[in-house]
Amino acid sequence: MTSEDWQFDPPTEVLQSRLFAADGYLVVRGLFDEETLRDLRAEADRVRVDAERMLVAESDGAEGRGGFPARAHRSGGGGDLHWGLHGCPEMTEALAAICGLRVAPAGSGTYSYYEETGDFLAVHRDVLQCDIAVITSLTARAMDRAAGELIVYPGLMREPLSAVRAAGRNAGVPVPLERGHTAILLGGIVPHEVAPACPGQERIVSINCYHVLTAAFDAGIYGSEPMASMAG
Repeated sequence: MTSEDWQFDPPTEVLQSRLFAADGYLVVRGLFDEETLRDLRAEADRVRVDAERMLVAESDGAEGRGGFPARAHRSGGGGDLHWGLHGCPEMTEALAAICGLRVAPAGSGTYSYYEETGDFLAVHRDVLQCDIAVITSLTARAMDRAAGELIVYPGLMREPLSAVRAAGRNAGVPVPLERGHTAILLGGIVPHEVAPACPGQERIVSINCYHVLTAAFDAGIYGSEPMASMAG
């Protein structure tokens, strides 16, 4: 896809949602209680042993969703606890109430570990299966607000990613997440990235993606794409 081929064409249900009206992202507190946060962190630590170091030197130049953005971080599949929390009806009901959208989980989720100085995830939009990303921080925030943080570009959501890259990080909005805070993001629409981690920083997040259940989705008119590129 070239920049000339790019089209901003979200479903009507998304355009009319509370999440879209909030610039495509919200930060909520208390989605998980303290005991659950501790258990998620323990599972993340267990999964980390077999987690894969993700290294992509240069983004592939995708203009829309998916592609292969540059990155350096570790990623591991979610365990039974992760899926039990993110895949249950209570979670989809909570997200529907927060976002104003019907949703269904897409896959069993991941843990991401930004563990080395400079670890990052470059500007991208999420794959077709990941309309909404739910990202919960399991670690304390760095003193430097920009380091290792999610950065979103709601003002450029109608633009191809080449325009976002040209605008630079100053055009973005940092979304600093304290431990236990959850970002709910229209990741298939809002361009986003994770800024490089600072020395000594450790950022661990749990991530799960959700389909938005639109009339087109219900009718089976929905694209397919390998689940290769996840949110921050």
